[in-house]
Amino acid sequence: MKRLKEVIWILLISICTGTSTPCNPKVFDGAFKNLVCVCNATLCDEIEPIGEIGEGKAVVYRSTLDGDRLKRMSMKMKEKLGKEETVNVTISIDASERFQQIFGFGGAFTDSAGDQLAAVSEKLQDQILNSYFGENGLEYNVGRVPMASCDFSTHEYSYDDVNDDFELKHFALADEDLKLKIPFIQKAMEKTKGKLQLFASPWSAPGWMKVTGRMRGGGAMRNDEKVYKAYANYFVKFFEAYSSHSIPFWGLTIQNEPSTGADMTWRWQTMNYTAETMRDFLKDFLGPQLKGNKLTEPLKVMVLDDGRGLLPGWADTIFNDTEANKYADGIAVHWYGNLYSPAVLLDITQRHHPDKFIFGTEACAGYAIHHGPIMGDWFTAENYASDIISDLNHHFIGWTDWNLCLDEKGGPNWANNFVDSPIIVNRKAQEFYKQPMFYAMGHFRHAPVILGITVQ
Repeated sequence: MKRLKEVIWILLISICTGTSTPCNPKVFDGAFKNLVCVCNATLCDEIEPIGEIGEGKAVVYRSTLDGDRLKRMSMKMKEKLGKEETVNVTISIDASERFQQIFGFGGAFTDSAGDQLAAVSEKLQDQILNSYFGENGLEYNVGRVPMASCDFSTHEYSYDDVNDDFELKHFALADEDLKLKIPFIQKAMEKTKGKLQLFASPWSAPGWMKVTGRMRGGGAMRNDEKVYKAYANYFVKFFEAYSSHSIPFWGLTIQNEPSTGADMTWRWQTMNYTAETMRDFLKDFLGPQLKGNKLTEPLKVMVLDDGRGLLPGWADTIFNDTEANKYADGIAVHWYGNLYSPAVLLDITQRHHPDKFIFGTEACAGYAIHHGPIMGDWFTAENYASDIISDLNHHFIGWTDWNLCLDEKGGPNWANNFVDSPIIVNRKAQEFYKQPMFYAMGHFRHAPVILGITVQ
């Protein structure tokens, strides 16, 4: 444990960015100094550039429990001991030893996040999006987009709820896409100057394609070739629909948390795959459908999208199949359950399949013992830092947070599955709060040199 605390401390003062406009602090009740930074339409802390670095000096950025938030600091690389003597500090970097290439960091454009953005003024919207995607913010370059509804929506919906519409004649994006996702994705794309890399994830096929007839709760796809073909085409139509709004995608996952679909009483949208059924759907239907379309052919396809406890078996089942392997590029992993599944499982998976990347696609706090936000909780920031350090040390190419922002309850969420978020929006006061985990993410997003890796 001692070593872990030291690593976190080193990372939390690593070279990245700092605040030129200081944090406007607000302290909440708690066992410790539970502090958030408050932003409104006219005032929000920003990132201070590194600027000029004098000879014999280094610039570090520090976040602390006591209130520093990405604070830019200058430190001497040599110390005078007397009139003549000095102690020189030498930092040696072995450029020949290289590890995985880092793809990026980001968060998810859920309906709930869009609901917060739509409920505040345009100036406050801009402050939130700048905080994540702007040059003076975290400069996120990754975004996750749910395909149709998930628990962080206000209701169940798919893009074709007409029973047995195998030709998908009634396929159409929902109002949520048009009002709560697309406008803010487009703004984020502008702020990243087109560098935003998006990937999509479905929580369930339309209800009529499932054995249960409903998106909510467990159950697999109907064992019907017409259904398999229609669902593969459903993916293509989604990407075509977003492309019509000038939104390109980098990749997709086949199913969010497929293991939860084994639970028929699951409270929100899900659909069950085993490694074998995902393999067969990929190689017989989805893969050929994607590769048969010029728009979707370049997309990176990720399998699993669930906890690492299912590795390496899940990856072995799919990648050891010659046909399925042709259509898969990487493995998507969530952080839930990491206390019970060691990181060595990632090492074993990478050893078995060195040509496949491993990517963190979902993480959040406030989902277990305490449901919802804990305002100003420093322990959550340490949890994020600890997990990201471990993941990067075990072959991850990036890390994706969950909702970009939520309300003060940790929603809206139609299944009452409230969680925490790095940004919490107070719609009534027209302000938002940057949690400590927001700044923890910033130290990683901007610290590739300290970690000895490069950003793609």
